[in-house]
Amino acid sequence: MSPRAPLRLALPLIAVVMTTAVWFVPEPDPPVVDGGRGAVEVRRTVWACPVESGWVVAAGQVVPGEAARARVVPSDAAVDPLWEQADRWRVARPGGDALVLEQSGPGSGSVGWVAGARRGAAVLGACPSIVDDAWFVGLNAQNRTDGSITLINTGENRAVADLTWWGEQGPIESLDTTGLVVEPGGARTVAVSSVAAGEGAVAVRVSRRRGALAAIASDAGGTAAELVAPTAGAATEQVLVGLPPGDRTQLALVNPGTSTAHVAVEVRGRSGTFAAEGLADVTVEPEASTIVSVPGSVAVDRGSLVVGSDVPVVASAIVESGSDVARVVPADEISGPALVPARLDGRPVRLALSTGDDAVTVTVETFAADMTSLETAEVTVAAGATVVAPRPKSDDAAYLVLTPRGGTVGAGVWQSGGGLAAAPVRGAPVTVVAPGVSVR
Repeated sequence: MSPRAPLRLALPLIAVVMTTAVWFVPEPDPPVVDGGRGAVEVRRTVWACPVESGWVVAAGQVVPGEAARARVVPSDAAVDPLWEQADRWRVARPGGDALVLEQSGPGSGSVGWVAGARRGAAVLGACPSIVDDAWFVGLNAQNRTDGSITLINTGENRAVADLTWWGEQGPIESLDTTGLVVEPGGARTVAVSSVAAGEGAVAVRVSRRRGALAAIASDAGGTAAELVAPTAGAATEQVLVGLPPGDRTQLALVNPGTSTAHVAVEVRGRSGTFAAEGLADVTVEPEASTIVSVPGSVAVDRGSLVVGSDVPVVASAIVESGSDVARVVPADEISGPALVPARLDGRPVRLALSTGDDAVTVTVETFAADMTSLETAEVTVAAGATVVAPRPKSDDAAYLVLTPRGGTVGAGVWQSGGGLAAAPVRGAPVTVVAPGVSVR
């Protein structure tokens, strides 16, 4: 019989074997919670609009909100209680220099639009929300010398932003607009001429360093004026939708990189896409802006310009008619519902829609101011084309809700009595994609 080892001597060996076995068992992958692929409802929205005497602001939502709170900049200006009605489309003429609207409610999707006249010229804009990075191109071009950048603090803490400038000759140094502070409840306007007088077409980048800021620009001079919506950043393809008919069209470009940009432009018209004559190879020098004329033979009436380049650039179109100007900036793809006014300040707003390689059908529903549905239409946009949606039939139409079945981009075009204006249609802030979170 073989002698048995004492149990106390075997215990360490058993422990080693068990530990080794556990080490070789693969650990299961951690589950992903609310991650990456799911969308959650937005419960709070904030946007801001600059205003001047006589300008009108419209506010609406996809579904009724729970509550709304407005404030006017400066804070001593009177606030119309109409803005608190989060269950209707409301239109009023706020006082002060800017209106900030905060609205709560799951999936409400609050948006704002502003319109009016400056020096007799038509002005139209979609009210911007908080921005991280905002670009504006082609300010103070030609005979316009009164361009400006307006920063609106939409939060309760001090906000700080850096402004970076480019002219036709290259970068423009400006220590005065680095670390620019906007106090809570305030707004700050920077005149382009105070930084870049005599620089020709100017491009500006607004980088939010901290706090909550909305940014919008004005391109003005003589009797011409227009609001310029912020562009999110440089890209190798951009679509400028809904150019109104005018006497002259120009393309403003900035190349913030260190390599020469080669740009080619196409037109998306009612019947499809075609090359823009004379714009097949436009060069933009590194770290500089430029203005290029669109030949009169290129038919872009309420069509779109597709700007492609080999390195990222930022583009916008300048349409001049008589004594007014319209600014058309890149439009973001609309994947969910978006709101457009049926009329603003007595002028009808026409909806222009464009799509790329695939045809898209867009449902356009018309609502009264009390959010009662009036009519629904289906608008088909052929591949590579741009169409203008029919006008609403009802005299009670206050706003439109468009829902595309596929990727599309859009703009509101506002033209009447010699004035013209345009603004990109942004998707309503209804949902946001939840970030992926792994839990071990």
